[in-house]
Amino acid sequence: MFADLIYFTVFVNLILTIQCYITSHRPKLVIDQDGGADDAMAIFIALLREEYFNGPELVAITTTHGNVNESQCFINTQRILDTAKRRDIPIHRGSESAIIKDYPEDNFFGTDGLGDNKNVKYQAIRAEPSHAVFILIELSKKYEGELIVVTIAPLTNIALALKIDPDFINRLKHIYVGAGTINDAGFPKPEFNALLDVEAYYILMQSAHPDKVTVLPFSRIKDSMNITTDWRQNVLGKINTDIMRAQNMFDQVALPKNPRWHYLDPAVMSVALNNGIVESYKLSKNNITLWGDKRGYNTNNFTSDQPNVNLVYATSENKYKNFLYETFSAEIPEYNKN
Repeated sequence: MFADLIYFTVFVNLILTIQCYITSHRPKLVIDQDGGADDAMAIFIALLREEYFNGPELVAITTTHGNVNESQCFINTQRILDTAKRRDIPIHRGSESAIIKDYPEDNFFGTDGLGDNKNVKYQAIRAEPSHAVFILIELSKKYEGELIVVTIAPLTNIALALKIDPDFINRLKHIYVGAGTINDAGFPKPEFNALLDVEAYYILMQSAHPDKVTVLPFSRIKDSMNITTDWRQNVLGKINTDIMRAQNMFDQVALPKNPRWHYLDPAVMSVALNNGIVESYKLSKNNITLWGDKRGYNTNNFTSDQPNVNLVYATSENKYKNFLYETFSAEIPEYNKN
């Protein structure tokens, strides 16, 4: 019996050691975001994949201007993490304005960015002392070769990190960029994240190379992730969890505006965490127009012998929907037993 106890103790310690090794060696994740309901869904995806599917460890969330001003973005980030019961995630406040020219928030998700729900209560989370730009640089050094950055906002924080430390991008495992369009597809106007800091987008593209940078343009969401609002509300939205109920409240201003559900941010996060959703990439020399009536429009040269990004060109709508449903159902005990 004593020998059995020794074997059992050794076995338990071995399992714990393996678990610690797996946890410590899985990729790390930073989300750079601007506080809208679409950002909330992306953050929820990252947290659920971390907890239930051994996804990357979320080590920081950074804030910036965009869907709402940075101050409101900070408030919304606290609300999102409090809802998910993940108040342990560090929040680093970032850039309040574009590098050169500001544009107003669009209030697409409500004036507060999260559906204009009344009498909102949440437990406050104190911001970390390090500015977003400096924590991006610091984490890229601490987790060199392991850090994934998902940026789903104007690229101000990313561009400033590159200007301060030009080697920043080379230390990353990868950066996924949700911004821009493919204008030869007939998209009628500049994409929101790209337009809100055109110079920042330009700075990133000057340092980008395909093995480090994947871009998911908004125009490709509309083309190959053309999900109905009815599915979002009556299939995904019927998942009976606190997180999905909160997400439905966050979305209540935006969802009635369109019969199609074209959120960029959760799509970018989903692609970052499950590359199998992508059906095809295209190498591109990607850039942005800085002046004139085409300011904010993207350019893509798919035949360049010096491409700078790996551009997501086509995705599987069904795989994306299955990924979302699996992710948001993970908290349901009955679903986890199957």
